[in-house]
Amino acid sequence: MNITETLASLPCMYEELAAEKRPILLYGMGDGAEKIFNTLVKRSVKVSGVFASEGFVRGQSFLGFPVMSLAEAEKEYGDFVAVLCFALEGEKTGIIKSIKKFHTLYSPNLPVYGEGIFDKEYILSHIDRVRRLYNYLADDLSRELFVSLLKYNITGETDYLFESKNSFSFPQGFFTHTKRHIDVGAFDGDTVIEFSSINSTYSDIAAFEPDKVNFRKLVKNTSHIRGVLCENTAVTNRDGVGMFSQKGNRASSFIKQSEGNIRTVSIDGYCGQRTINDNGVKVGSIKIDAEGADKEVLQGAVNTLYNSRPNIMVALYHRAYDLLDIPLLIRSYDYKYKLYLRKKEYVPAWDVFLFAEH
Repeated sequence: MNITETLASLPCMYEELAAEKRPILLYGMGDGAEKIFNTLVKRSVKVSGVFASEGFVRGQSFLGFPVMSLAEAEKEYGDFVAVLCFALEGEKTGIIKSIKKFHTLYSPNLPVYGEGIFDKEYILSHIDRVRRLYNYLADDLSRELFVSLLKYNITGETDYLFESKNSFSFPQGFFTHTKRHIDVGAFDGDTVIEFSSINSTYSDIAAFEPDKVNFRKLVKNTSHIRGVLCENTAVTNRDGVGMFSQKGNRASSFIKQSEGNIRTVSIDGYCGQRTINDNGVKVGSIKIDAEGADKEVLQGAVNTLYNSRPNIMVALYHRAYDLLDIPLLIRSYDYKYKLYLRKKEYVPAWDVFLFAEH
């Protein structure tokens, strides 16, 4: 495959929308819709209105537009273009197919946290890094998924998210070891429980959850599991204090280092591996779902990676360029890591994870 030619030949979603003659309507409301609206305006895309699914239309307005039902939008505009502004998971993605039977639909993939857009311009300007990561990927499923994700980000076409098999299986034995397991972003303990169900030989589990509401659930839900060390702490690239947004759900996020309301630790500091000569606690696996701080978590684990060679599961969808930056960062630390991409059925391209196996 000539990946450069393949990607360069695809239409850019924002250019297509800017040239569109039909009315363009936002499908959905909320913070995500406002972020998409602002992005479209900056790219000279004219938005004509807003519609929402049945049950969400209550005579309100959004961004200065009256919120219409689909039937009202079709009556008012006839043939229009829809821009999806909310997330759908699993069976709920069927809503997209029903809309696309009658209307063109685009799905922008803006970052959950921070700025930047992983679009055609960015992808082609970093094509050398794209090719490098493609060649690093360890199996056909990962390579197919990677290309599908690139195509989706360029075109906004949701079909690309469904053309690759949505398999969330990880390499056999990935989480099987006798060392410490680290869970960064342990939420309410669901992933700790899952890990303990597939590995009975670990030494202990260090579970980090900085949100106070989530942390209480974590402690309660994992109290019956052997050797769980629950830490109400944010993990980043250094020890200290930081500002943290407490939301009581998966959207809680680390904001900045050096001042704030919560203690921060690095994996190296926590495990006593501040230099490559420190023995510290040996780590067998690390799961990172750190709501935008995923790259910083890895930067604070470089000595642990060198000394312990743990397998790593890390989210690749929180910040605009994570899909490229994080896998290439891990390979820069150790070229022996085998890289696998996996995703769940989600629109936009959320719940994309890297499994780095040593």
